[in-house]
Amino acid sequence: MNFSFRVAATFAAFGVLAASSAAAGLSCPAGVLDDKGLGRVPLFSSLPLSRTPFAGKWRRAQKELAKKFPHLHFEKPSNLHITLAFMSVSGWDPAKLPDMERLGLDGPDFSSGPVKMTGTPDLFGPQKQVVAMRMEPVPAEWSKRLRADRQAMTDAGLRPRDRYDDAFTPHVTLATAPKPDEQRGELARFEKWLDAHAKSLGGLKIVLDRSVKPAYFVVIGRGADTRFEPLRAYCAGPKK
Repeated sequence: MNFSFRVAATFAAFGVLAASSAAAGLSCPAGVLDDKGLGRVPLFSSLPLSRTPFAGKWRRAQKELAKKFPHLHFEKPSNLHITLAFMSVSGWDPAKLPDMERLGLDGPDFSSGPVKMTGTPDLFGPQKQVVAMRMEPVPAEWSKRLRADRQAMTDAGLRPRDRYDDAFTPHVTLATAPKPDEQRGELARFEKWLDAHAKSLGGLKIVLDRSVKPAYFVVIGRGADTRFEPLRAYCAGPKK
């Protein structure tokens, strides 16, 4: 999913949070929560793909990509993911994290074995500025569950409705054009590069198994410096 927060989210690193955050059950670095104890950085649930074979091959391609497409921002291998539910750019309540996790961390059913999904290059975002892999086939049962979960979270006031809610279109963001109107040619060339290098990238195939566990992530930084930090690791839970 493309997020407008690449421009808006400028918050960084470390410090001590206000006492209000401790009451919410999480102690986060400065800038993650505001003075009311509500989230001030984007929060989303996803399937992290940083440990998949595809991520390893994507990592090895980074130097070549930087030379061939110097104006595109390429996703870090550590940030690769399939978005499940986008909570909000800001204003989410960490005290309601258990309710969000109950509904927002709904992964595919592995009872019949790993889920194998093959990607094809596609353009996403309001300005068609994001090159992503659209993943198929989508298990129908998983898609139905996830759409119902999103609606339940929206009805409960845990997240705003967004334009992706009517369908589950799993995709993996690979590159973003900071100035898309000036970079249409570069975007088109990168799509062709993906087609030509599909075999070396594992056929653009991602295998999801039980080692791929859904998690909530907060977004830190912006642009080329953006990183996705697991919420439960980045923000410590209450002391026992």
